[in-house]
Amino acid sequence: MKLTNGKVVYPSTPIYSGSNFTWGEATKDCTRPIEDLVIDGRLMISAAQIEDNIVKTAAAMDVYRKKLHHRPITVTSWYRPARINAAVGGSKYSRHQYGDAVDWVTHHMTPAKIARRLEANHTAGGYHAYRTFTHTDWRGHKARW
Repeated sequence: MKLTNGKVVYPSTPIYSGSNFTWGEATKDCTRPIEDLVIDGRLMISAAQIEDNIVKTAAAMDVYRKKLHHRPITVTSWYRPARINAAVGGSKYSRHQYGDAVDWVTHHMTPAKIARRLEANHTAGGYHAYRTFTHTDWRGHKARW
């Protein structure tokens, strides 16, 4: 998959040097090329900004992985272009479209236990511990539902 800066990445390519997360995890095995997000005819965010969000989100997720004693994290959903987001029933303004939201699990802790460790310190975005996975995003302000 080619990024907006022209760099070619593969599913196993780390999002940044030293990251535990790969472009394959962020883009469903590189099957979701990053594209501008347009909602109701209005450009919400460029593909380049989405890529930047993915890099920043990977860095934040690497910090959370450390706080969870370096336990492996499995990403179930990260970046979703608008058409994919609509197809899976995501909200019109889902943060997954911005590249800064991750649904994830670790097989070493329940979402409720993860929430007890992480949620109180997650003040710059959305957080929700669902029954089977955790949603974390970095929208710039605290959000809970």
